[in-house]
Amino acid sequence: MIVISDTNILSSFAAAEALPLLLRLFQHQKIHIPPTVHRELSLGLDRGRTYLAPVLQAISHDQIAVTELSPQEQLVLEAYPRKLNLGEREAIALAQSRQVLLLSNDQRAVRFCQQQAIETLDLPQILRALWLRRLVTPPEVEQIITRMAQVENLVLSEADHTRVFAPNRRRRK
Repeated sequence: MIVISDTNILSSFAAAEALPLLLRLFQHQKIHIPPTVHRELSLGLDRGRTYLAPVLQAISHDQIAVTELSPQEQLVLEAYPRKLNLGEREAIALAQSRQVLLLSNDQRAVRFCQQQAIETLDLPQILRALWLRRLVTPPEVEQIITRMAQVENLVLSEADHTRVFAPNRRRRK
């Protein structure tokens, strides 16, 4: 099984020096990216975002795969809204046609996917999964969020922060 990621999730985890945690979270599902996401990451590194180097190393070590779109997937993405950038549209086309999970923190992309019944995980859901699966503690998730804010100026809303740290309600049998 695979999952598809767009640029912002990989960039944010790299900024927080937490890319290994993301890879561990999806250790049974290889993360794939479309070619434009790969180009966006490379361009970011070329423009001085040195924190992206681990993502490109993960690609070169085949921990993250670059996946070309089929001709049908190329056609499908042309119908997607232009307000979504090309990397997001390519990632959505891959996720939709292959019926796999999309990782994205772009709210327009997530809303579009919800309308199209494409399964997504956004940043708050991924951060929540990290502590629920005991890969890190909630205070360590707070540190990750702080590093994302320091490096990428990424700020979680209060509602998103609540989503990350809401109490874990286990179902009773």
